[in-house]
Amino acid sequence: MTRSTLRLLGRGVMLAALVMPFSPALADAPSAPPAAKANGQRFEGFVPFVWDAAKGRVLMEIPAFDQDVLYYVSAATNPGSVEAPFDRGVLVSSVIHFERSGGKVVVNRINVAYRALNGTAKTKEGVSDSFPSSVLAVLPVESDVGGKVIVDATALFMRDAAGIIGRFKRAKMGDFKFDSARSAFYPKRMKAFPENTEIETTSTFTSDAPGAAINNVTPDPGVVTMRIHHSFLKAPVGYVPREADPRIGVSAIRFKDFSRPVDESPDTEWITRWRLEKKDPSAALSEPVKPITYYFDPAIPDPIRAAMKTGLLWWNKAFEAAGFKNAIHAEDAPPDMDPMDIRYAYVLWIQRDERGFSSSGNYSDPRTGETLGAKTHMDTYRMRTIGNYYDAYSGGLPGDGSGITIADPSIVSGDTFAAMPKAQRDMILLRQALLTAHELGHTLGFQHNWASNQNDRSSVMEYPTPRVKVTNGKIDLSESFMTSVGAYDTYMVRYAYTPFAQEKAGLDGVIKDMRDKGVVFTLDSDPRWTWYDDRATPEENLKESTAARKIALAGFGPAMLKPGEAYGAMRDMRLWMIYLQQRYAVESAVKYVGGMLQNITVKGEAHPLPPTEFIPGDRQRAILGQLMDVIDPKNLEIPESLLIQLTPSPDRNLEDLSKDDVFDQLRAARILSAMVLEPLFDPARAARMVALSARQPGTLSLPEMVDTVIAHSWGAPGGGTAQERALRREVQSVTLSAMMMLGGQKDGSPEARAYILDRLDGLAASLRGRSGDDALTTAFYRQSARDIGRYLEDPVKNAPETAMPEWGEGPRSRNPLPPGPPLGG
Repeated sequence: MTRSTLRLLGRGVMLAALVMPFSPALADAPSAPPAAKANGQRFEGFVPFVWDAAKGRVLMEIPAFDQDVLYYVSAATNPGSVEAPFDRGVLVSSVIHFERSGGKVVVNRINVAYRALNGTAKTKEGVSDSFPSSVLAVLPVESDVGGKVIVDATALFMRDAAGIIGRFKRAKMGDFKFDSARSAFYPKRMKAFPENTEIETTSTFTSDAPGAAINNVTPDPGVVTMRIHHSFLKAPVGYVPREADPRIGVSAIRFKDFSRPVDESPDTEWITRWRLEKKDPSAALSEPVKPITYYFDPAIPDPIRAAMKTGLLWWNKAFEAAGFKNAIHAEDAPPDMDPMDIRYAYVLWIQRDERGFSSSGNYSDPRTGETLGAKTHMDTYRMRTIGNYYDAYSGGLPGDGSGITIADPSIVSGDTFAAMPKAQRDMILLRQALLTAHELGHTLGFQHNWASNQNDRSSVMEYPTPRVKVTNGKIDLSESFMTSVGAYDTYMVRYAYTPFAQEKAGLDGVIKDMRDKGVVFTLDSDPRWTWYDDRATPEENLKESTAARKIALAGFGPAMLKPGEAYGAMRDMRLWMIYLQQRYAVESAVKYVGGMLQNITVKGEAHPLPPTEFIPGDRQRAILGQLMDVIDPKNLEIPESLLIQLTPSPDRNLEDLSKDDVFDQLRAARILSAMVLEPLFDPARAARMVALSARQPGTLSLPEMVDTVIAHSWGAPGGGTAQERALRREVQSVTLSAMMMLGGQKDGSPEARAYILDRLDGLAASLRGRSGDDALTTAFYRQSARDIGRYLEDPVKNAPETAMPEWGEGPRSRNPLPPGPPLGG
């Protein structure tokens, strides 16, 4: 045993595989499988196995028949493309039984979605027999000596165990098939321990017509080779599940329990959480018997690693409210730790071909919801996004705000960090701490809370958008990101982890405390549920983002560039960050137009919330007015002093939204206008406005909304500069397309469709004789009238698909906006 192994065992980390090379003495033992005599290497552990290198197969000793075994299949390597629908980590979690059938052993995946938790054995058998299981493999018996059954388990591993083929197909990345001739075992990652056994394969998938996104990252077109990891875990005992509650966003497993009384729904939800027990159960605050320990990938460079550990440890404050001291530990992963080992919570440092999302994946017991391990994927590109944010705002910052662009891999260099302005460096590292708290919050069992802005950043489980304030006429990033978990996060920890003497009363007490403090958790149907918004109201959010955008756009220019950097770099993602600064504030505000608050409430609450609440009509009108200001030509304009500098980037792979040789400011205006107008004319919103106005006098009606938009587009006063007239035409064109889209919805509200078609008919009539301030505008009016006439012949057939222009090239060219939200989850 090496010193490093002794050190790791001393830290409670069981890493040394109990591996014994094959020897004649082993062959003579009664329990040794005959097949092991041929150059086999035997691994003792939960599921003992022999790696038969000569034949390239794995022989497994069945640990027990007809008993629960937890079986997990993971991707051990990444598919590389940001378009791929999965990352390294768990893809399939299941409960299996090994079942003997003569000279074969059936590997049967048990259906845990339908159960009978109580009742007689016959009741449970009846439920089991009512729903199918899934046989994963049938394995031939190689030996049955002394009660030890040895099978050739190769068939269990040489298959598409992780469902890669289906995942690629659903993501439109091509029709692939599993290529057994180019697949094999990966002995370096095959180990066994007392509680778990780990087997890894090199698996190859081929396609005659692969998608462009996957072809871009494979060295051989149509051939994708990944490592797939299989984990067998001894099923835990003694864990007590906890009921979920819809009023708080703790994640849950779901199944039907048919033993429940017939006057109750069989639907059952148990939260997902780690098993956390106090060393001193009588103490109000106690250290846990076994803390929740996360191991950070050695590939993560400093000071990024230190920031990420800091963000994780923010959660310890919340756990104190649940009675646990130092519940969470952050450790550096030893170099020889297997990241895919089922037992560990491992934080992976993920590289992709482009910027992508960070994400989390838990290894939970499918029977109970107990979390047993986790793999968290931290995307390396997102810090570059934050650095670009700082650069983009630098023109509006006080003093010398010039930054250093970090759109290259040198971000991992300590020298690069040291050379940055301190404010930029701090912003990048703080956001990385927050993102780590967010992603590892998922592994602790917590859902997103996209309404936390209602309570002044009450949760790190919101998507973190930078707060950009205006102070004394300058951009202020001093509160860019949260510096701790929030009030709502503490309620989630209390709900999931507090040991309660009286379970139901204790859990209800947490919800009552949350409600008494006005802390919000909502359904996705609620207008308060919005990605990347900030501030307590959409009015405040839109006002602040509009003011910040104006200052940042006025100051946008060469000050952000570092010496030697091409002017064309200004046209990349940073310009769009500023021009679309209001993007998420607009999305939030639009939801309040024709919206209705939807509260999660249950019968019998001490202080119940009303199930639904009207949004006052005057408030909706005020928000609509703010939205109309966004599409005012003066607010769509990009200063000529900036436009004259927007030469194309020498690197045409940068995320330039336009991809045009000459930057098209009118196209930019169309994009921003469509972000406002297209959702206002959404068919579901229109139907809702018709229905709500029939119930609530004085609310904002659909005709009033439509007429307001027309007044600010087709009815807006003419004149102004050539630039203003051109921008006004873009707004008018988007308005027309959005109205046509609504009028072409044959399954939408008939009243909404009728009103839109009538208004379009009247608009066409007015445009036929209207003259503009110039020849282009006059021609635009005439052509718009002709377009409406043709459209009205068959609105369903002739309706446009979108008012948003396409961007870029390649497989995502239909996407009207840059790929993914700017900061990622």
